[in-house]
Amino acid sequence: MLRLRWKHLGVVVVGAGIGLLLLGGCRNPGQSTLPPSAVSDVPHELPPLPKGDVYADETVPTADAPIETGDTLEVVIRRGAGEEKYSSLVRENGSVSVGFMEVPVGGITVAEAERRVQNAARPFMREPRAQVMLKKKLLKIKRVFIFGDVKKPGMVPMARNMTVLQALAAADNFYETALLEEIRVVRGGDFANPTILTADLARLFTYGDLSRNLALEENDVIYVPREQLGDATEAAKKLMPILQAAIMPIYPAYLIPAFTSFKP
Repeated sequence: MLRLRWKHLGVVVVGAGIGLLLLGGCRNPGQSTLPPSAVSDVPHELPPLPKGDVYADETVPTADAPIETGDTLEVVIRRGAGEEKYSSLVRENGSVSVGFMEVPVGGITVAEAERRVQNAARPFMREPRAQVMLKKKLLKIKRVFIFGDVKKPGMVPMARNMTVLQALAAADNFYETALLEEIRVVRGGDFANPTILTADLARLFTYGDLSRNLALEENDVIYVPREQLGDATEAAKKLMPILQAAIMPIYPAYLIPAFTSFKP
């Protein structure tokens, strides 16, 4: 009778553990449990993410890199057959000295700075043509962010023409439990009106369909979900120590009577 009770108790403990395992493995970690009605109609205002100056595989600032305090501008003003060259540091007020002229350039691009220098020089020169070269004090690399079932989640330096597949390679690849059919790309640097795209790399690997390998933009957020089987595996890793601790006291109580009741 005692042996039977212990056996029943062991079945109950194992059954409860399997139930918890199934419950723990049926939800993707990137899936919200809140209903759609819980989404706020008016999202909180967040500042846009800062942009980088260069791609990871380049060494010069891109055309949209803003001019900032501490940068150096190399300015060439041509008039007729002659030209004048200036080199000046952007001060804290965002202005730069070009000869005797003060030109505000803080936060604008090189193309806009060239127009401002030409406008400032026009009262003193006939048909001036300005050329500006930007030397950054500190270059900032463009980046994307990748999370989910990858080996090294976090920030990834962005190369020019980077795709989702290249971002996964930069994150030291994905796990076998990754759900490659439903990779999400959240796009929208200001978070006010983001766009959600889907990349299907399983189709790429199966059929060679490169159209599902999306091209990335700066500050994109990539999420690689995990299959439910992968969720169950992760839940098993957490529950097995608990099950072992619960079952181990049962073994001696079940085995000892079996050995002591043996009769030759």
